[in-house]
Amino acid sequence: MRISVVFTWDLPLAKRLKTAWGAHYQDVQIGGPAVGDPGGVFVPGRFIKDGVTITSRGCVRSCPWCFVPKREGKIRELEIHPGWIVQDNNLLACSRKHIEQVFEMLRQQKKGAVFSGGLDTRLLKEWHRELIDTIKLHELWFACDTENMIDQLTRTAKIMDGIPNKKRRCYTMIGFDGETLCQAESRLEKVFELGFFPFCQLYQGEERKEYSKPWRDLQRKWARPAIYNSKQVAA
Repeated sequence: MRISVVFTWDLPLAKRLKTAWGAHYQDVQIGGPAVGDPGGVFVPGRFIKDGVTITSRGCVRSCPWCFVPKREGKIRELEIHPGWIVQDNNLLACSRKHIEQVFEMLRQQKKGAVFSGGLDTRLLKEWHRELIDTIKLHELWFACDTENMIDQLTRTAKIMDGIPNKKRRCYTMIGFDGETLCQAESRLEKVFELGFFPFCQLYQGEERKEYSKPWRDLQRKWARPAIYNSKQVAA
């Protein structure tokens, strides 16, 4: 029996589950990101839903809010398993050969691809767009977690021109490193104006942080397109 834990604040619950299941199973282990698991080979369907695939581990970045480099290290390309939901931390940091092989796999899928792991705007090139145009596409995900990432998102908007806004999604973390409520709201509005649907997330470190109601309200609004998107978008 294996218990995978994503958030450190869920470890007490995981330990209670281990004790409870230990009465019925001889081998019960706790793992996952919350305990610093570096991630090994990807096994389709293990701990995650059908359709998800992970073709690489790690990241070339060292963002101060992100635990991936410390846990998984630099980029490691894995065996490519079929799936339409690509959950790599930084697919675009992989070799061109690997990326092209991932898209070859995606061309064989019946469902539109979802790049929910996120595509690094700083690494995005025109040839990536050419590959995107060869597959069925459901959603592209990018990130704009600080004000200084707006310029890269602006460049990305140009490369992604012609793709409907509702397929262009953007993780937008708020509340990190002293950011004010007004600054966060302004950045969210810029992301939306650039033609991306923001998915707002409140910053959390190793210890769970409680936010005031104005922060929670802002996050709720900008995590739901049905709330903030008052205009009809292209189908």
